[in-house]
Amino acid sequence: MNKGFQALLLSVCIGIAPHVASAQMPNPLDSFQPQDNEGQTVPQQQATSRSNAVPSPTVGGMQEQGLSQAQVDQALQDYNFDSSMSMEEQQAEAEQKAREAAFEAMLNGAFPLKPEEIREILDVYKDVREARESRIGGAPQTAITLETVPLDPGSTPPVIQLSPNYVTTLNIVDMTGQPWPIQDMSWGGNFEVLQPEEGANIVRISPMRAHEVGNLSVRLLELNTPVIFSLRSDLGEVDVRFDAQIPEYGPYAEMPLIDNGHISATAGNEDIIRILDGVPPSTADKLDVEGVDQRTTVYDVSGQIYVRTPLTLLSPGWSSSIKSADGTSVYAIGQSPVLLLSDKGKMVRATVDYN
Repeated sequence: MNKGFQALLLSVCIGIAPHVASAQMPNPLDSFQPQDNEGQTVPQQQATSRSNAVPSPTVGGMQEQGLSQAQVDQALQDYNFDSSMSMEEQQAEAEQKAREAAFEAMLNGAFPLKPEEIREILDVYKDVREARESRIGGAPQTAITLETVPLDPGSTPPVIQLSPNYVTTLNIVDMTGQPWPIQDMSWGGNFEVLQPEEGANIVRISPMRAHEVGNLSVRLLELNTPVIFSLRSDLGEVDVRFDAQIPEYGPYAEMPLIDNGHISATAGNEDIIRILDGVPPSTADKLDVEGVDQRTTVYDVSGQIYVRTPLTLLSPGWSSSIKSADGTSVYAIGQSPVLLLSDKGKMVRATVDYN
C-alpha cells in the first residue's frame, strides 16, 4: 500500500489534518507569505497567533494532534481489507466507512439523547408543570343554587359562594319566575362585577383573590327595598349560577290562571323551595304519576302534596306555589288522584297513585 493512499485513508478514517507526503510539494503562494528576519518563509499556520489557531476537526468531533508514525501504522494495520479487493475497492470501502463514522458522530453530536430518554424528560417536565400550574386543592365543587331573598328587617342576606377562575352568574327573578330588571347596583370587596345591560336581570361576578369577602347591593326596578347579597370567595365550592327569587310580584309577573290561594316563596316555606331546587327533604315520599313524562313529579311530605312540573296546573286548586327562572313550578295541593295540566295550551290528564 503506497504512502499516498495511506495518508488519504488515515485522513478520512481518523480525521488527522492532512499533513501527508504530498504536503512537501512546493507551494506557489509561498512568495506571498510573510518572511522572518533571515528571509525565510514563515508558514501561514505560524503566522497566525497560536491563541487563535483552531485544530482541524476529526470525524468524531474530537481533535487529534501529534500522532506518531507508529500510531499511523498501527491504525492502518488495525483496518483489515479483504485480500481479494483491488486498490480502488479498498479506497471506496475506506471512504464509505469514514462517511458512516462521520454521519454517526454528527447524529451523536446533534442528538445526544435517545428517543426514550427524551420522552422520559418530557414526562418529568409535564409532571412538574402540572404541579406548578395546578389549582390548590383541585377543582371546586360546583352548584346551581336557588334561594329566596328575604326582604324583612333583621333577616340575614343570602351568601353567594365564589371561587377564583370561575364566573358566578346571579339571576334575579320574581316569585312567578319572571326576570326582575336591575336599576343600579354597588359592591364592596375585591371582586370583578360586570354591570348588566339596561333592563337586564343578570349579573356576572368573579373574585380577584382566593379568600375575599364583601357584599353586593342591588336596586331593582319598582322595588323600594334594596336587595343585599353577601359575597364570599373560597377554593372549595362555587355557585356557578345563583337564582335569587324575590318574594314579590315583579314588573313582568305572570298572574296564575286560577288563584285559589296565593303564590308563596317566603323564607319559612323551606319544603317547597327545596323541591323546586330539585333536592326534596328527607321526609318526602315520591309518588307514582301516570299520563305525563318524567318532568312532572309528585311528593308527599308529611301529608302535604307537592307537584313539581314545567306545565301549568289547572286542577285541583293549590294553596301555594313557586316558580323558578327556567319555568319549573311547584304547587302545594291536597290529595287529589287526578291532575289536569296545560302543556302550551294542550290539556294533559295525569293520575297519582297514593298507595
